[in-house]
Parts: sequence; structure tokens; C-alpha cells
Amino acid sequence: MSNTHDFDIGNAVGATFRADLNNVLGDIQSTNRGSSEPTTKVTGKLWVNSNNNTLNIYDGTNFINLGKVDTAEMGHATTASPSFTGTITSAGDIVMSGNGSLQLPTGTTAQRPTPSTGDIRFNTSLTQFEGYNGSAWGEIANGVPAGSIFTFASTTVPSGYLECNGSAVSRSTYASLFSAIGTTHGSGDGSSTFNLPDLRGEFVRGWDHNRGVDSGRSFASSQSDQNESHNHSLTDPNHAHTQRGLALNGGSGSVAITLGSGQSYQIGYSGSQSSVTTGSSSTGISLGASGGNESRPRNLALMYVIKF
Repeated sequence: MSNTHDFDIGNAVGATFRADLNNVLGDIQSTNRGSSEPTTKVTGKLWVNSNNNTLNIYDGTNFINLGKVDTAEMGHATTASPSFTGTITSAGDIVMSGNGSLQLPTGTTAQRPTPSTGDIRFNTSLTQFEGYNGSAWGEIANGVPAGSIFTFASTTVPSGYLECNGSAVSRSTYASLFSAIGTTHGSGDGSSTFNLPDLRGEFVRGWDHNRGVDSGRSFASSQSDQNESHNHSLTDPNHAHTQRGLALNGGSGSVAITLGSGQSYQIGYSGSQSSVTTGSSSTGISLGASGGNESRPRNLALMYVIKF
């Protein structure tokens, strides 16, 4: 169609009048369809833009887009339970009222879309809300930073946490946790995984960090059990040994000794001998062992978990 008629029919006869009338009716029938705006503009005039299949109305100054003529509901939401596909762009605020809710898109980690800064969604793999900051996805709406460790009074790991059991987990799935702790507790397979701290059966000790109480320790290093050096006191009561001997006067000489068998011996002596030494002997006193196979205080077994 012409999309140029001003809808005014001039004086004419015969074929000329008929052609002019057909042009008017054609523009009316096609809603002035064409690739450019009608040259004659009247407030309230409609025009279908054939470039993008939109219906437009002239407001006295400009043609205003009313919607798509090739889309159900012209792309507009119906009054009840509207449904959209594609991208909705708003240059202003989106204000919601009432006591309803806003449902965000949901999906697994593998289903993350190509992101733009400011995107938010709910991750069903990690059971968390997440947003894209321009370089990485990260959890939002939670004040607990990734890498925080807590004791948990249940054998079931809570949502948003992993047990501190030394497992190798995905660097991409748990990107926020990997960003926080890296390969401090193990590099996993060296490329796609990293290790969680393994706190099963362990006591946690505060990192010395140059204080001097537990010197020489690097962060996250382990330490074997040990007892501090100490002494045990032992009391041995005094005791004596009785020894028979010969009382010899000073000077020197010899003495004859006859055994029961009748054999006689001469034993020399000297007055310079003033003491007799007995043979060595043990006291028979020992300290017995006690305790178990480790040193420990009283304790309660709970599960350590780490925030991802």
C-alpha cells in the first residue's frame, strides 16, 4: 500500500476517483503499513511499522510504539498471571506492591546463563541466591563469608555448607570457597578440584601469627601430640647391709684361717686398710606406666563444617 494518503478524496470522476478511493481504503485496511512513517500525520493516526512489526499511534508529536502485531497480546502482559519470554528492559525502577513475592530464575550451576554485571538467580546446585559482580558468580543475601568454619550439633550437613573432611571438590562449583581458601589444604587434582580442611578427630588451635606461644608454625599446619617436658620425684628409704669381718689391730701381719675341711690359709693385712667395699645391688624400685594412646582434655564430638 501507499502509506502516503491523507485520507482526503479530491474531486474526480470515473477511474481517477476510484483509484483515489482505493488508496484511502488500502491504507485504512493495512493500518498505514509501511517501512517509514506516514507523511500525513494526524493525532491518533495508527501506523504499522513493517520493519519491526509494531503498531504505533501518533500523539501529535511522535509515533508511540503500542506493541508487536505478530506477538500474542502484542507482547503486553494480560491483567492476570502474565507470562513473558525474552528480555524485558526498563530504564526506570520496577515497583511492586501487595503482599506477593518476586520469583527469581532458578537453575543448576551448569545452567548459569552468559552473565552481565548485576544478574541475580537462585542456584539449585548450591542451594543459594547468587549474583554476578562482573567477574564471578557469588552468594548473596548471606552475611557469612565463604571459608568460615563452625561446629555443628548434627550429623547432617546444613544447606550452604560442606563437612570439613578433606574431600576434593570442584573449583568451579564452589568458586567462592575456592577464592577464599585456595589450595591451602590441598590442590585436589591440580586443575579442577581443591581440598577441604580435614578436621575429623582434630582439635583446632589458634594460629600463633608471631605471638610466640606456638612459634614456628605456618598457617593451617598440623601438629602431632606431645607432653610438655617434666620430672617425676622418687623417694628411696635408707637401708643397711650387715657384713661379718675380722677386727684387726693396726700395723701389719697375717692371720691364719682354718676352713671346716681342715685346710688352713694365711691372709695378710695391713693397718692402712680402713674400709671394706661390698658388692653392688639394685633397689628393685620402678615407675609403672599409665594412661591411653594419646593426650587429650575432656571433649565433646561435633562436626566441623565450612561455608561455601
